[in-house]
Amino acid sequence: MAHPPDALAAPAVAPEPTVPVLTEEPPAAIDPGELKRPPNLQEYAELAPQGAARLLALADLLESRGALQRALLAWERVLDLSPATADQARTAIAAIKRVRPTLPAWNQDRAAAITITLRATTSKKSATTLTPALAQTARDLERAAAGILKVTTIVTTTSGNLTTSKAAPVTLWLKGPNKSSSATTTLSFTPGSTKSLPDDLLKKVFVLVCGQLRHDPSLTSPVVMSAGENPLDALSCHITRLCWQRLGTDLNRPQKKHE
Repeated sequence: MAHPPDALAAPAVAPEPTVPVLTEEPPAAIDPGELKRPPNLQEYAELAPQGAARLLALADLLESRGALQRALLAWERVLDLSPATADQARTAIAAIKRVRPTLPAWNQDRAAAITITLRATTSKKSATTLTPALAQTARDLERAAAGILKVTTIVTTTSGNLTTSKAAPVTLWLKGPNKSSSATTTLSFTPGSTKSLPDDLLKKVFVLVCGQLRHDPSLTSPVVMSAGENPLDALSCHITRLCWQRLGTDLNRPQKKHE
């Protein structure tokens, strides 16, 4: 005689189907390369197509191993050769501000520097104030370019603004050392005051340099200067040493007919 089923018995449970465990593939190992070999100014350019994230990881690795010059070059590649996001660019700029002051200038042989001229036109009266300020700007640019550039200055005067107390407009541009050398576009502005003139000049030079670098299709456009940012910091950290070298080389080429 069949017994009724036990009402208290646990119901049979079908076994759960086996679900494969998905694991992320580990990132490709980063090879820092031969650290004892002196790097060149374009070091790690071949990694730029792999993305800014890989360059950032490489820079972190190099810095952790004490290879600061190489780390700085990797940080710079994020800015000049890689299509970095805004966050990635900010990370690189912050790292450059931290690392670069600990290192010597890239070029310490002034005879090997690329010569360019920083040129300005203003009234005869304003030239007395502009000339020393422009000379200081040239020295600042040489430091920003890590010794890669030698910057001379030329101030020419116009006949206007001989009696008025207001500041005269200043027209500013960069050019190679010779009459036939290439030049940037010109930029005109009226200084706010004698006190603000040094910062005014650096800000305008930053604009001129960025505009010139945008003509090079192989370079990523420099990150714009933020409001209130020190313009010398922007020149030193937004514009890489490779970019300064490209700028000097371009301005030393013969001027094109349409320029």
